[in-house]
Amino acid sequence: MKFKSLLIIAIAAMTLSSCSFRLVDFTVISSKNVNLDIDRAQGVKTEGKKSYFLGIGWNIKDAMDEALEEAGPEYDMLIDGVVRYTSYPFVSGVTVEGTAVSTKAMKARMGEAGFQEWLKGQNVFSEEIAVVIPE
Repeated sequence: MKFKSLLIIAIAAMTLSSCSFRLVDFTVISSKNVNLDIDRAQGVKTEGKKSYFLGIGWNIKDAMDEALEEAGPEYDMLIDGVVRYTSYPFVSGVTVEGTAVSTKAMKARMGEAGFQEWLKGQNVFSEEIAVVIPE
């Protein structure tokens, strides 16, 4: 009887417990196709992988940082990216693939004014298309 009570308490504790953690920090993110008007030939295909024992501490940011570091120190933005999560017994992993682009090189090609126009032309945060959802 005592074992049965302990088992019920343990199952209830596991069922009612939860945790949360940050998955990724990002500047711009979208799951929709957006015409960024970027010369993809200027970018570098790259991939970053990160594995975690028992899935402890896994996050997308580590794999994303590794992908950018793999591309080179001048690259600071990933476009056309894909994030994959894999899970094996005792090991979890995150893989980030994409094209690394240097915004510094973009500014050098376009000039500061041209780069600012490019940012405005993307209408990513345009007040005309923004939708405000009241709380």
